[in-house]
Amino acid sequence: MNILITSTTFIPSVLLCGHCQLDYLEKQGRLNYRFCISHFTKAQDIEWADIIIFLRSDSDIDAYVSRIAKKNGIHTVYVLDDDILNAPSYLSSAPYYNLPSTKNNIRTIMANCDTFLTPSPVLKEKYGKSFKYSFLINEPSLNRISEKPENDKVKIGFAGSIDRAQDLNEILEETITKLVEKYEDKIEIEFMGAKPAFCDKLGLKHLPYQDGYDAYTAFMAKCNWDIGLAPMPESEFHRCKYFNKYVEYASFGIVGIYSNVEPYVYGIRDGENGLLVNNNTSEWLNALIKLIEDEKYRKTLSKNCLKEANDKYSLDIISEDYLNKIMTGYEKKKIVKVNSLAFEKSIIFFKRVYRKVAEQGLNFPMWLKKKLDEKFEKYKEAKKDARNLSKTLEIVEANKSVCIFAPVSEDKSSYNKRVIELDEAIDKDIYRIYLSGEDRLCEHLMVDFLDDRKIRIVFNSYDINQCNTVLDIIKKSNNCIIHGVIRFMREKLSSDMLKLFDLEVNLIFDSHGNVPEYYHEEQNYHTEKVTNEIEKVFIDHVNYVLCENEAVLNNFGKKYDGIKDIMILNKDNIRDINRLFR
Repeated sequence: MNILITSTTFIPSVLLCGHCQLDYLEKQGRLNYRFCISHFTKAQDIEWADIIIFLRSDSDIDAYVSRIAKKNGIHTVYVLDDDILNAPSYLSSAPYYNLPSTKNNIRTIMANCDTFLTPSPVLKEKYGKSFKYSFLINEPSLNRISEKPENDKVKIGFAGSIDRAQDLNEILEETITKLVEKYEDKIEIEFMGAKPAFCDKLGLKHLPYQDGYDAYTAFMAKCNWDIGLAPMPESEFHRCKYFNKYVEYASFGIVGIYSNVEPYVYGIRDGENGLLVNNNTSEWLNALIKLIEDEKYRKTLSKNCLKEANDKYSLDIISEDYLNKIMTGYEKKKIVKVNSLAFEKSIIFFKRVYRKVAEQGLNFPMWLKKKLDEKFEKYKEAKKDARNLSKTLEIVEANKSVCIFAPVSEDKSSYNKRVIELDEAIDKDIYRIYLSGEDRLCEHLMVDFLDDRKIRIVFNSYDINQCNTVLDIIKKSNNCIIHGVIRFMREKLSSDMLKLFDLEVNLIFDSHGNVPEYYHEEQNYHTEKVTNEIEKVFIDHVNYVLCENEAVLNNFGKKYDGIKDIMILNKDNIRDINRLFR
C-alpha cells in the first residue's frame, strides 16, 4: 500500500493530522509513505500512490493533481483542521485564503476527493456531507512524560502563538491581576509565545515561542507547569478548531482550565480531566484558586490527564484509527500513467501571473520590480555560495585537514571555548564547520573566509541536501571531529547521514559535556528517545570519543558499554589527543 500526502507546506497541522501517523505505520512495515510539497509533486509520485491525501491543500497544482487522481480512480482524502474557507480578517493568512482563486482551488480539491477527515465536529457537519465518506479523527500525543515532577511553587502557564495575545488581554487580564495580588510569591506565571500587555506590568515571565514541534513539546516538558491556561473566544472560526491544547497539556500532566466553548466542550469533562469555565473574571479566578489551594484535587486531575494522554491519544492507537478511516472505500486502482507535470506547471505559472496583474492593478510594475530585486539578490548569494563551497572543498582536500563540526548558537561562548581547546590540542590546520539549529530549510550556504587556512562554514542541519555536502567535506578531510550537541539534529537526517559514515577518516565524537538534563533522564518522552538513538549512531561510527571531564566520561561509560577509545580533553593529555591525528 503506497500512500502520498501532499500539502502546500509542512506545518504542525500536517505533522499531527497525517504525517506522524503514516510515518509510524511505515516504520512498522504496514505501508509505504511519501510526503510531497505541492509544488514539487511529480508524475511518478501520482503513479506510485494508491491513496493520495490532500492536507489543507489549496494550490493550483493540488487542484490539478486531484483531477488526475479522480480521472484515474485513485482513492483520495481531504484533511482539514481549520475553516480556511472562512478565515477571519484579523488572521495574517486571511488575505491569501480569501482570494477567490484560493477558495476555488480548495472547493475543487474537495469535490474530487472521496473521503473527508477532520478533528472538528463542526467542520464534519459543515463539509462532510458532500463527500462519500466523512470521519472524525483525533490528533496524537507525540511527546509524553510518565510522572510529573514536583514544583516548589505552583506554576501556571500559557503556550500559544503570538497572535493569541489579544485573547489573553480580553479574557484574562483582570483575573491574572487579582491572582498576583492574592498569592504574590506563592505562584509563578509564565507565557510562552504570546505576550499579553499585562505581562511586563505585573512582572510575569515571558518565554520565546519554540519553532518546530519537537522543540516546542520538549520546552513544555521543561517548563513543568502545574496549571495550564486555555482561554478561547466564542466565534464561528474558533468553533471549528480542535482541542489540541488539551492534548498538549495532558501529555505533561498539566491541569488545564479551558473556556467553556467549542471545541473544548468536546474533549474536556469538567472536574475529571480539566476545568471548563465561562469567560468571566469570577469563574476563571475561582477555578485558579481551587487548583492552587487544593493540591490533592490538582494531582488527581493531573494523573487523569496523563492516563488519558497515554490510553486514548497515544500514537499507536491514533495511527490505527487513521489508517482504518483512509482505507474506507478504497479499491485497488488500475495501472496509472501520468504525463509530465512540467507543462501543466508552466500553464499554472502564467495563470498566477495573470491573476497577480489583476490583483495589483496599476501597482503591478512596482510589485514586479520588488520581486525581481529579491530574486536577483538571492541569485547573487547562491552564485557566491557555489564558488565558496567549491573553494572550500579544494582547500580541505589539498591540506587533508581536520574538520570540526559544531552548532551555531546565539550564545557561542561555550562552543567557541571548546573549539579553542581543540585548536590547542591538535597541531593541524583546523576547518570549523558550524551546523545551525534552525528548524527550517536552508536558503543558502554562507562561507566566511578568515584566511587561506581557517574557514568557517555555516550549514543548516535540517536541509537533506546538505547531507551530501557535509559528507563530501568529511571525505576530503583526513580527520573529523563531531561536536556532541549536534546529536539533537532531526532524527531522519542525522541517522541517514551518519549511517553513510563508511569513510577512511578518523571520526572523533566530542561530547561537549552534554550530560542530559534531569527532565531528560527522568521523564520518558519521544524527544529524548530520538536524541539518544542519534547519539548511539554517532558512537557506533566514530573511532574515538572525547569528554570534557570525569563526570561526562562516566556518563558515557554507563550509557554505552564497551567504549574503549574514550578520553578526557584537557591540557594534561594534549599529547594523546594530538596522537590521534598523526
